[in-house]
Amino acid sequence: INRYLKEHNADPKPFVWTKPAAQILDKLARLPASSV
Repeated sequence: INRYLKEHNADPKPFVWTKPAAQILDKLARLPASSV
């Protein structure tokens, strides 16, 4: 695990959202309620 993290964190790339937050939240709101 440590080797994987070291290799993949050596040249990190920022996460780029591909949809607006409102669109993501709207989709999450349509999901069925969790049974937890």
